[in-house]
This record gives sequence, structure tokens and C-alpha cells, in this order.
Amino acid sequence: MTKIYLALAAGKLARLSGTIETTIGRHPVQRKKMAVLPADRGRAAKTTYRVLRELPAGTLVECTLHTGRTHQIRVHFKHLGHPLLGDALYGRRAGFARQMLHAWRLGLAHPRTGERLNFESPIPPDFVEAGVPSHLP
Repeated sequence: MTKIYLALAAGKLARLSGTIETTIGRHPVQRKKMAVLPADRGRAAKTTYRVLRELPAGTLVECTLHTGRTHQIRVHFKHLGHPLLGDALYGRRAGFARQMLHAWRLGLAHPRTGERLNFESPIPPDFVEAGVPSHLP
């Protein structure tokens, strides 16, 4: 399974690409949140990312999930110090009606034929309003 998301992260990321590997589990105090935890208290989580462009509002990032932990991208970018724009739980709304995270490209092998199936969802209007082009390569 391939899961590629678009995210608008707050600020300017120091690196143009990277891998975030942490352990994620329930926040010890705020039980509705997940958090980066010591290795013996959570589950392994891996996200690779690539900066696509800097925008006036923040940074457009392509995120590939290698694991599927609850709130993984949101927790990883908060951990980097760049929470997702509009994320009231891990950052702040900052003038956005929702967290700026979009399931962009998904791929899987057909369960019967093994044929590779790929799907792409259009860029949402609120991303375009934030300066993201309506079509990305």
C-alpha cells in the first residue's frame, strides 16, 4: 500500500527532505492526543517527507507514510516544530477551518489480480486558496 499526503506545515522547514522515525503512543496526560514517546511506551512510526514549495502561509510538504499510526503526520510535524496549519489539537487554527492535510495519492495491489492500482485526489479548494497550485507534478 502506498499512502502519500499533502500537508501545509507552519513555518519554513530546515531540510528539503527527510525521514522522521519515532515511537508514537497515547499522550500521558491529554488522552485525546497522541505523542512521541520513549521506545518502550509506543509503537514505531515512520514518515518520509519532501518539501514541494514554500508558500506565504507555510510550507507545502509531500508526506509518505510507511506505518499507519493514529495522527502520525500531525504528531511527526509537531515533533519537528512545524505543526500542520489549521490543526487545533496539535497546533492552532491560524485562520484555517480545518487541519491542512490531504490524502493525495493512494496505491495498492488488486487483491485478486495483483494489478497495481493508483488513485489521485484533486487538490482541495482550501489548499488552492492557501497558494497551492491546483495541479502538482
